Amino acid sequence: MKKVKTYSDSRLDTQCVYCGSFPENRDHVPSKILLDKPYPDNLPVVPSCIECNNGFSIDEEYFACAIECAFCGTSDIEQLTRETIKKTLRRNKKLHERIKLAFNNENGGLNIEIERFENVLLKCAFGHLRFENSETEFSKPDHIWFKPMHLLTEKEGRIFFSVSEMEKAPEIGSRAMQRLFLNDEGKPIESWISVQDGVYNYFVSISMGFKIVRMIIRNYLACEIAWTENE
Repeated sequence: MKKVKTYSDSRLDTQCVYCGSFPENRDHVPSKILLDKPYPDNLPVVPSCIECNNGFSIDEEYFACAIECAFCGTSDIEQLTRETIKKTLRRNKKLHERIKLAFNNENGGLNIEIERFENVLLKCAFGHLRFENSETEFSKPDHIWFKPMHLLTEKEGRIFFSVSEMEKAPEIGSRAMQRLFLNDEGKPIESWISVQDGVYNYFVSISMGFKIVRMIIRNYLACEIAWTENE
């Protein structure tokens, strides 16, 4: 991942991006369990408190294991592709049993625990907003949406991958400001950011009246978290 240094006001680093308390450490967004080794250089990190940093770990582990099993269409550890997930499920037998019981034997689908998925996606969205635009968001989003990419309708795919001209300038000195890309008409447009090719990509849109974070996880899951700003 290309390193882009932020020149935003350093006072913006005095809050945990998830709860607003004093940040004792820094957190990777996305978590390393969602990535493959060797990890990319310059992984995004954001200020966080220890409680929040540790508080997401259990759900992130479930999220990563559930996606791998859903992608491979099985909960059989030996048929999975990611060694990290294989080791996790061998170590955490309760988690493995939980995922095995969640499989639908009729179609091979996985009945996921939606609240845990949403918790991880919201954590990532908070982190991406902060990392890219240097602004912290604590409010509940208007919607959290995710769907396997192969199940997207043509209209859903067109909307999900659409890139618009920016209506609102990013925070001065932020990474989003430095990543500005101009179209053929010389107008700034938004762009996708690759943390690890084919594994994790995200997109942040800060526009008039709304904020949107989109993610593509393992070229399998399309995700969107959106806020509508009240006037």
